[in-house]
Order: sequence, then C-alpha cells, then structure tokens
Amino acid sequence: MQKQRYFMWIVCAAFTAIQSVFPCTGFVAGKNATADGSRIIARTEDLDGAQNKLFVVYPRSANASDSFFEDPTGFKIELPKIRYKYTGICDANRASGIYDAAGFNEFGVAMSATVSAAPGAAALKYDPLVKTGLSEASIVTVVLPYVKTAREAVKRTAEIIDVHGSAEGNILFFADAEEIWYMEILSGHQYAAVKVPEDSYAIVPNHFLLGYVDIQSPDVVASAALISLPKAKKFYKEKDGLFHVALTYADHLGDYERDRLWGGQNKLSPSKKIDYDTDVFSLWQKADKKIKIKDIMELQRYRYEDTKLNANLKENEDIRAIGHPTSMECHIIQIKNKMPADIGGIMWLAMANAEHSVYLPFYANIDDTIAPYKVDDSVYNPDSFYWTMRSINVLAALDREKFGKNIRKFWSVYEDSLIKAQNKKDKELIKIYEKSGKEAAAAYATMLCSEQAQDAFEKACRIYRDLITYIAGNEGIPKQDPFTPDF
Repeated sequence: MQKQRYFMWIVCAAFTAIQSVFPCTGFVAGKNATADGSRIIARTEDLDGAQNKLFVVYPRSANASDSFFEDPTGFKIELPKIRYKYTGICDANRASGIYDAAGFNEFGVAMSATVSAAPGAAALKYDPLVKTGLSEASIVTVVLPYVKTAREAVKRTAEIIDVHGSAEGNILFFADAEEIWYMEILSGHQYAAVKVPEDSYAIVPNHFLLGYVDIQSPDVVASAALISLPKAKKFYKEKDGLFHVALTYADHLGDYERDRLWGGQNKLSPSKKIDYDTDVFSLWQKADKKIKIKDIMELQRYRYEDTKLNANLKENEDIRAIGHPTSMECHIIQIKNKMPADIGGIMWLAMANAEHSVYLPFYANIDDTIAPYKVDDSVYNPDSFYWTMRSINVLAALDREKFGKNIRKFWSVYEDSLIKAQNKKDKELIKIYEKSGKEAAAAYATMLCSEQAQDAFEKACRIYRDLITYIAGNEGIPKQDPFTPDF
C-alpha cells in the first residue's frame, strides 16, 4: 500500500530536531555555466524505493466557471478559466495527492517542485506552517498550467502563499527561454525567490541556502515581512554585515545535507577544495569546467566513489549520497538557446533511481507518452517503466561490481548515443515547426520520443529478464565473470 506522503512529511517535521530526513536533491545552472549555453534545472525526486511514478501529458482544457482545486490536505483554490497543456511526472495511486513533480507547459515554461527543507524553530514559532496551505502535492498542478513565463510562475506561487500560506518548507525551480528562478518557501508565509546567476550552478540538498537578497531588486520576489518579521521577533541573522536568509530561517545543517553539498560542489568545482566542515556553504558556485548534460546525469548517480565518503563502502553505509535508492525518478530539464517556445526544451527523464537506469529525452511539446509510463499500479507490474527500472536497480545494487557495473556501462553508452544525436533531431524538429507549424512539430516530437522510449523499455525488460536468470541460476552468488547485457 502506498504511503501517505503528507503524513510522512508531518512525521519528518516532528523529528527535525533529531535529524532532517527529507530526501530530494536539486540542481540549477545558468546558460554561461553550461557547455552548450543551455539553462538547466534538475532534481532527484526521492521518497522511498517502491513508489511508482507516471509520466503523462495533460491536454489544454477549459475549467468551468467557479472551478476549484482541492487536495487531500484541505488546500483549496479557485482556478483560472484555461488550463494550458503541460507534462507532469505524477504519482500512481493519487489518494495522497497528485505530486506532478516536474514538467513543461505549452509556453515553454519549466518547473520542478520541490526540494523539501525544514524551517528553523524560531521561524516556525513566529510564522507557523499552515496545515491547509500550499504543499508539494499540488504546487506544479496549480502553477505550471496557468503561467506563460518563469517570472509569472514565481509570482503566482508567491500570491498563493500570501493568501493560503504554505504547508511545508520547500525549494522550487522555474525556467523559460529567458531566465531561471530559484525560490525558497521559508515558513508559513515567508519566501524569497531570485533570478539564477547565468555564470553559476547550485547543488540543493534539502536545506535553505540563500544568503543576502536585495528585496528592492527587480530580480527578487520576496514576502513583505521577509526581513521585518525576524527583526521584530529577534531571530534576524547577518553574515558579513548583511541579512542572510538561510541563517535566519533554516534549520540546522546536518550531515544528511552536508554530505551532498560537499560531494556535489567538490565534484564540479574540485579546484576549490571545499572543506566538509565549512560553516556556511555558498549557494552559487562556479564549475571548473563548463557543465555538460552527461555531467548532471552522473551527478544524479554520484555516490562519492572517488572520495573518502564513498557510499558504496560498508563503513560508509550511513553517508547520504546524491545517487540514492530512494529516488522515484530523476529529471534534467534543458532549455536550449534559440529553441522556439512552442517546442520549449528537453526533459531528460530516468525512472527510479538513476544509478542503473537510463536518461531519455522528451521534448516539451509532446502530445502523449508510451503506455509503460502510464501503468498506474502501486505493486510490481512488468509492463511499467518505473517498476522495470526499479527492479533492475535493486538487483544491480546487490553486487555493484558483478551485477551492476556492466549495466551502468551499457546505459552510459546508450545515453551517449542519444546525446550525440540530439542536435540533429533538434534541427529537424525546428525545420518541421517552421515549415508546417506547431501541431505538426508536436506530432513529430511525440513520434520521435515515443520510439526512443519504447526501444529503451524493451532493452530494459530484456536486461531484467537476463539479470534475474543469471542471479537465480547461481543461487544469488555472482559468477566469476560479471553480468553483461547481451545485445
């Protein structure tokens, strides 16, 4: 039976003083930080290892007059008249909420929500969370289909919190062809959002990290009492003489978050030799090299294999890796320069945890997804993309050297071929768009992405079949020769 996410969040919040247990890891990168000038937002959506996710396309539709959205937490909001077409990675068995997670809308706006984060005790005391406020279960669903720009998405989210409050501490990412926005929902009614620097990246591990924000800047959207509330209630904090958002509003930074900050920042910026015991980590970082799509795929698989925190070693079993079995899906949203807004960009999606899964590209303008992405079962089903990839991951991790190594290598080569072919596919799609219009382009994108996904799913099914046969034939004891996918 699927766990009730909202109940789990309440339990987690109650034990925040002991240890933060929120699991997702986010990532953003401005266009001048990436190798091809793309803007990137990305996240591993983590909860536990048996939570089926679906990948669907919601068509444009009209809401009835006085139409309201209400989720299981009691959050209720009146909706605009038109719901724009959008993609979402929703939960199966949506009794506890939709959790659309991430996607694009028809105007090329992308969103990923959320990386959960715990407000500090003072913030909760003087601006408590609102039980029926906006939560992760609904954020994408009530924001993404009703906006035409990333900035508008930030403002809509802010307005909802102003009126309804927030049920959780959360971190959100928004992007379009012009800019990326990073937003922290800090307490029941306080928030701050900033435009992401074009030359920087950020690793975001379930902890508020914003430093100073200039609330007068046009590139900042902040709650009216962001600074005045902590000043009045005496929990205002500064660093280097300036107001510091995270020091003021965040809970304690524990090893659970510190592992990922240290690991991710050192992977992309090794020359900085960032110390594990750094007192206050900087959110915005400069990478040693321009960041490629494959770098982010490997980041989302990263278990610090090349460091003292190698999470694959028995003595490090308590280390919180970025690449973790609790991932239900992992996504990388790429908005390329000069891609028409009607096409939007590309979402690279890996079902289940990324370590032994495969990233597949999906254009923002697709009209549908293949059947394995829509198998709505909360128990194992061999027809499901999620359950197939999750099963491969479970078996491969039993012995990474004997079972998993060559599976990971196989999918890596497969991904490389997709990345190499992507620019050619982009050009052909744009050509169809310019010649025949957006509907023809959407049909072509749907066909192209569906064929790729079907091919990958068939290969995954064969890998699972051969791997379980290999393991069962040896009573679960690895042979001398590692398992190799037979293609």
